[in-house]
This record gives sequence, structure tokens and C-alpha cells, in this order.
Amino acid sequence: MERFIMDGFQIQIPLDELTKRLCLADEEDVELMRKKLAEALAIACPKALYRICKVNGIEDDTVQIEGKEFHSKVLAARLKDVHHVFAYVVTCGTEVDEWSRKEKDYIVNLWLDILKEMILGEARIQFQTALCERYGIPKLSSMGPGSGNLDTWPIAQQRPLFELLENVTEDTGVVLTASYLMHPTKSVSGVLFPSDKEFVTCSLCKRTNCQNRREPYKEHTDI
Repeated sequence: MERFIMDGFQIQIPLDELTKRLCLADEEDVELMRKKLAEALAIACPKALYRICKVNGIEDDTVQIEGKEFHSKVLAARLKDVHHVFAYVVTCGTEVDEWSRKEKDYIVNLWLDILKEMILGEARIQFQTALCERYGIPKLSSMGPGSGNLDTWPIAQQRPLFELLENVTEDTGVVLTASYLMHPTKSVSGVLFPSDKEFVTCSLCKRTNCQNRREPYKEHTDI
């Protein structure tokens, strides 16, 4: 099926939101991040690539999507009554990533890493909202390889996902490494699918003290 590239995201991150996330109080640090925020937003160009894919079949923990096999008990359960999914990659963009890597100060570099994460988060929200509006879908849930616990959906499944999307690096700049991690690191991938109630893989993850947790861990009886 046809692939779509989405960019032109309008990223707005208030300075007070950023400094709160970074726990900054010193005026000098706040002023520094004011300048860094302005620079980042001036060059940031987040991108999204997605493809509408048909779910060909599900058997046990194996899901067939457009001729690619994905192995996940959780994914199989979530797609049981789903006929099409959106395979996707969203990234903060190579532009802001390359800019941040020029920073020599170790602490400031960590701050910029969180800033890139916030840029990605804003782009991801806008991307998902745009899909809902474009296709008239009230609610979408997401799953990605490597999310949740190690056995939820193994990260090695990034490979067939990227093959399914085709030409990811050419269209977004995102590179999949030999260990199945993405560069820029502030990138996410997976499948989005219609659901009556939003499903967040955080609810399957037992890791504690995760700053990106969106939902507490809980037992699922339907998986």
C-alpha cells in the first residue's frame, strides 16, 4: 500500500515547561536553555513516515502484516479484530540531532537530549492526531518493538518493521543499527491501530522509575 511522509509539525515548547522538566532554578542555566530552546526550535524538522497495512492473519503469537511476520503474544491479542494498521516511524529529525551533538558540555548535552525528547513527543502527538482526523478514527493505540518488557514485542522485530515501511533512512534520516536501535535516538517506531480504549504498553512494563512512563503497570487478563 501507499506510503506517506508527514512533516511541517508546529513544535512549541514553553521555556517554563522545559526548565521544570530539567529541574533548573539557577538564572544562568535558565537563560542558557532559553537560547538553546530558540536555536533548537528554529532548526528542528521532525518527520513521520507511515504506511497503511493489511493484517493478513493471526495464529497463536504470530501476526502476518503485508507478508511480514511479527511475533508477539500481546500484539496478536491486540490485533485480533483489527484489519488494518498504520506502520510508522516518527523522529525528532536529523537537523536538531546533529546540532545537539556539537555541544561539548556533558551536562548541557544531557539537557539537550531531554529537549529533543520533548520535540519528539510533540511531533508524535500531532502525528497521531492528524491520523485520527484524516481517517476518521476516534482513538488509536500504539505498540512498538522493544516496548514493555523484553518479551512483550522483541526489539529484533524492528528489522521486519523497517522492511515493511521501506526506505526509512532515505525519507526520514532514521538509521536502524545492527543492535536494532535507531539514530537519531529520539525516534519511535511501531504500529498504530484503532481501539475502543487506548492501550499503552507501559501498563505491561515492570521497570520502575521510568521518566517516560505513561501508565502504571497492571496485570492484563486478556493477553
